[in-house]
Amino acid sequence: MKDILYIIYIACAGWLLSPVTTEAQQPGIRLSMGGASVGDDDSVSLSLHIVLEDIRVPSSRSLVLEPRLQTDGHSLTLPAIVVSGRRRARYDARALAVDPSTRIPGSDCYRRIVSPKKGSRHEIDYTVRVPYTSWMRNAGLSLRQISRDCCRGEVLADEVLTADLALVPPCVKIAGEPTAEAAAIYNRYNKEIRFLIPEEEPGRLRTETLIAYLDYRQGSVRVEPDFGKNPEELAYADSLFRRLKESGISQFRQVLVTGYASPEGAYQHNETLSRQRAEEFRTYISRRYLPEGCPVICGSVAEDWEELRRMVSVSGKPYAKAVCFIIDNYGIFEGRETYLMQLEDGRVYGELLRDFFPYLRRVELRLSYESAPVSDAEAARLLYSHPERLTLPEMYRVARYYPPATEQHREVYVIAAETYPDSLVAQINAAAASLLLGDVETARHYLDREDVKTDPRAAINRSIMLELIISAESISLPSREGAGGVSSPAVQPPLNRKEDAL
Repeated sequence: MKDILYIIYIACAGWLLSPVTTEAQQPGIRLSMGGASVGDDDSVSLSLHIVLEDIRVPSSRSLVLEPRLQTDGHSLTLPAIVVSGRRRARYDARALAVDPSTRIPGSDCYRRIVSPKKGSRHEIDYTVRVPYTSWMRNAGLSLRQISRDCCRGEVLADEVLTADLALVPPCVKIAGEPTAEAAAIYNRYNKEIRFLIPEEEPGRLRTETLIAYLDYRQGSVRVEPDFGKNPEELAYADSLFRRLKESGISQFRQVLVTGYASPEGAYQHNETLSRQRAEEFRTYISRRYLPEGCPVICGSVAEDWEELRRMVSVSGKPYAKAVCFIIDNYGIFEGRETYLMQLEDGRVYGELLRDFFPYLRRVELRLSYESAPVSDAEAARLLYSHPERLTLPEMYRVARYYPPATEQHREVYVIAAETYPDSLVAQINAAAASLLLGDVETARHYLDREDVKTDPRAAINRSIMLELIISAESISLPSREGAGGVSSPAVQPPLNRKEDAL
């Protein structure tokens, strides 16, 4: 933020008495901007250096200097600087003592100067911090000067000091300007395109899943951090718990550890092996990461046929259908493994042992916890790195930092829709943001989903999308010669959005 200097000279002879002075000593109010920025805690920090040079007021009056943040339709009055005459200060103090709820201009002032002497000079380092809201992004700074007596105040001046402070959080992208096409579409449809408000998540309950494919020594179930590929596998657990700790998560609703074994060997042995490995992993994470006394539930799956079937079915292997048929039609104790061994004289089973069974031997950790609130600045960072850690309302708070009909505004809603594919609210909103930008193809991607088509909340956006499609097609078609050689443009009438356009 560039330093800027403002000098305001007050010459209201009816109430403000100032002597004739040299140019260097000319009375007035001087303001220099120290800085204005948005911090990571979603607050605006504003600093000014204010110099009051030979400012005097009558004993029964006061001069109130109110800095204000303002933009179209919004304003926030900051704590005032008050210069009071002696009697005015005494009257105001008495009124507040009798009734503290009395609304007196400047009663919550930043600094009060009482009965300044002739030729006096007062320097004030003015620093305030206020919560940031989206309208402040392009807010300007003004200074209102109010002269007041016992009953009323008169605005002497309302000077705009700077039109745009550019209060943008450091983690927010710089938004580009809308294209001419996007601006035209926005001006035409912005009051009709519908955005839905998502419900706040009660308690912000989240679940994280971690899968570790650990190596064990022959006949052992103990977790050895330095054995085989364990250092790499356990690094994921380290990063998960470190991230949760940095986010302020220390209490977990539920911790579930499940051990899995592959099908080869006796079922009873696999059952014991999967259970013991789950218990050992519970001991490992409890000792290193979990708070003392945190309960951990252990589970086990002796032979994970379900995961084997899933992996084989999507593998594209020529024997995939035969393997899935055997798993679907023969029970564990009805010769399932024997039939698999007989496929192609054992070649298929050998490939299963080599390529698939190692991924069945694993330990799965599921953590359920209540996440801490996320600031707007933190949400803006997480949106592009870990969007799954944000709720829809948190993502949409980031969108407020970007003007509609810009790529950055649309991008936030698209990320939200891809992160929450089961949320119809997210799909409809992503289409709405795309329509504001004139991106009909992206809007169509979301609005043509079968579940979205049947949702009445999407009807208005769908009708606008169809109207834009028809408009684009009519512009691209050549004109046709009508009857009698009169040229007739191939333009179709727009849809009536009051009717069902689905």
